[in-house]
Amino acid sequence: MSVTASIVLTTINDPVILEDYYRNFAAHGQLDQVQVFVIPDKKTPSSIFERAAALSSRGLKVTCPSLDEQDSYLRRIGFSPQLIPYNSDNRRNVGYLMALESGADFMISIDDDNFCLLDKDFFGGHKVVCDDFVTGTIVNSSTEWYNVCNLLELDRPVTTYARGFPYQFRHCSETVQSVQGQARVLVNAGLWLKDPDVDGISWLVNPVHSVRFKGRSVILGAHAWSPINSQNTALHRDAIVCYYFVRMGYSLAGIPIDRYGDIFSGYFLEACVRHMGHAVRFGTPIADHRRNSHNYMNDAANEWACIMVLEDLLPWLTNEAALEGGTFSDTYLSLSYVLEEGIEKTSGRIWTDATRGYFHQMGYCMRQWVKACRVISGG
Repeated sequence: MSVTASIVLTTINDPVILEDYYRNFAAHGQLDQVQVFVIPDKKTPSSIFERAAALSSRGLKVTCPSLDEQDSYLRRIGFSPQLIPYNSDNRRNVGYLMALESGADFMISIDDDNFCLLDKDFFGGHKVVCDDFVTGTIVNSSTEWYNVCNLLELDRPVTTYARGFPYQFRHCSETVQSVQGQARVLVNAGLWLKDPDVDGISWLVNPVHSVRFKGRSVILGAHAWSPINSQNTALHRDAIVCYYFVRMGYSLAGIPIDRYGDIFSGYFLEACVRHMGHAVRFGTPIADHRRNSHNYMNDAANEWACIMVLEDLLPWLTNEAALEGGTFSDTYLSLSYVLEEGIEKTSGRIWTDATRGYFHQMGYCMRQWVKACRVISGG
């Protein structure tokens, strides 16, 4: 029986990007194996519905629910529409839930500026999350952190790090061990040509571009962590319950936050996948990241509080958080409670009552997410 996938993106633009995906899937005979969920927002032009209809008529199944349809859907599965704000990348959660309900074997999350390479099998590259075991290079680091940007050839001889990589573990003396082995990969994070996914500070002080993938994908071992984002990232359907897209838009210690919802979500997903004895892979398929226009000063300002939080949170998450559960949903529920307990013991400039309140609300939303996923899955 053919493996099937759902692709999820949210956009405030006309998703011309889907034309390339249509050509890619058509070239590899996969149109009947893919369903696309495009989640519009208030700023999205009406032309999105015309493009969705046109692509569907040509054989690529595209679902593009209106805002009213999105809210009705959320109410039907018991997830309050008020928990997913408008004018926010948090709308991506609607697509994730629809992807789970579609019955697809795996889900691929992309941004509206992640173009697939027409001469590469994009679907096939991500399908590894459905394989029983993947044979490949397993990496471990003496720092417990692995820099996936080292898998890219950059246009300048410098070192850069993916958005969300903790600053305390950057530019450290480390020993990386690589061995050939097998693992059950449930998350596959594809990398990028042109504009790597780095944070605003990096774009301001160390701008680089990716010119080539060096050709070696890696599987993270027990002693290697790396941030996971929501662009060009695939996961097995069983893990979707651990991939709630964390809400941004709050103020932590007087600093507004944005652009790190997927980073928090990715780390929580990674913790749950590890607890369940599975692995994360980085490398192929590669996306052509034709980045939308950005104001890097604004990006850096909006990311700063999240960076500060992660500097304290990640050592706890990677070394101390004691998760429980024999299923993905139980593990994610366990994380929601452990997280709320852990942040009460954390101190520092960023850890105000408002910051702790933000994480308590996050824990509540994670539990509501599990309830909705269980409604979809039948219990």
